[in-house]
Amino acid sequence: MTSVGRVRAPDRNRAKVYAAEDQFSSLMNRGGKVEFFSSVLDVPTQKRFANLESIDTYMSGLFAKLDCDLFPPRTRERKGSTRAHYEFATQIIAIPVSGQAAMWALRETLILHECAHHVAASYAPIDEPAHGPTFTACMLMLVETALGDQARLLLSSGYLELGVPVGEHQEIFSHRSAT
Repeated sequence: MTSVGRVRAPDRNRAKVYAAEDQFSSLMNRGGKVEFFSSVLDVPTQKRFANLESIDTYMSGLFAKLDCDLFPPRTRERKGSTRAHYEFATQIIAIPVSGQAAMWALRETLILHECAHHVAASYAPIDEPAHGPTFTACMLMLVETALGDQARLLLSSGYLELGVPVGEHQEIFSHRSAT
């Protein structure tokens, strides 16, 4: 992946990031009580969106909670229904929204993933892969802001289990608590 003025390193952890986030998204589809190493966590059910306007409203609220100078990315409908992506050069999330086949994409965890690309693009070292430590730190910070610290713990554990490197989000920037 490239962004303006950047050539990214090979994205060796991409599949691991996707695997951890797919498992996390499945948990967030159900929400409620989750048994976790002899503790019981209570996590919210992830939101589903109806259209680009509802995604834009969600992202405006999310970015208002962040203690940074970033505006939310813009959105556009993506042709096809099998992928969503972040366009680094234009700061746009392209997401399928039309038809039954696009329903998978209209979920909170996917929007958080694409927003993490948007945030990480401002903070990652020039040669860091798109799903590198800055991205995962930003994803965890956004999950905590949107879904709470217990949801963050679940995703963080998924990354750890699969050997995904995670940056220290407190070193990247601070944010206001979701609670």
